[in-house]
Amino acid sequence: MNYGAVFFGASWCRPCKTAWPLVQRMADEFGVALDYVDVETYDVRANNVTAVPTIRAYDEHGDVVAEVRGNISQGALDEFFGRLS
Repeated sequence: MNYGAVFFGASWCRPCKTAWPLVQRMADEFGVALDYVDVETYDVRANNVTAVPTIRAYDEHGDVVAEVRGNISQGALDEFFGRLS
């Protein structure tokens, strides 16, 4: 199954700036397409994002299959990407 992921962040968010490079690297390693959405610009995918950073994985039907919110740890990322393999 093919998955895509979206990283929801903000330019002022320090945890977003820290997590983004790590998320990019892991997405590359797991072969997951990754987009970045700044929550302060309009993007319909940012609906219901209540914390930044938030990472969501979507299946080919656009359904959310995994999500991590808030301050993202290595363990949370391992679990997140592990669910997609």
